[in-house]
Amino acid sequence: MSDLKEFMGKKVHVITADARFFEGVLQGYDNSTNIILQDCIERILYSEEDVDEENQEIPLGLYIIRGGEVACVGEIDPAKYATIDWSTLKASTLKTTKNPL
Repeated sequence: MSDLKEFMGKKVHVITADARFFEGVLQGYDNSTNIILQDCIERILYSEEDVDEENQEIPLGLYIIRGGEVACVGEIDPAKYATIDWSTLKASTLKTTKNPL
């Protein structure tokens, strides 16, 4: 958990166990990996198969993500971030983790 200390006050991306994608400034965390994000947004990225859908950016403000839901936290590189056009970016469809019946 001490690895998150270096991200404090910095913009991060968080991916949750249910594949949600958040972005915000890390304001706090605890030993259970509960995370507090300031100026948080949720990004919804669609795949190329979803031709009628436009990527979404949902402003959430101050947001808490429960530690049991956090799958990945990563610092955002401002130089690379500035080159991303989120409106045209397409995501790959995630494969299911469930066994087929």
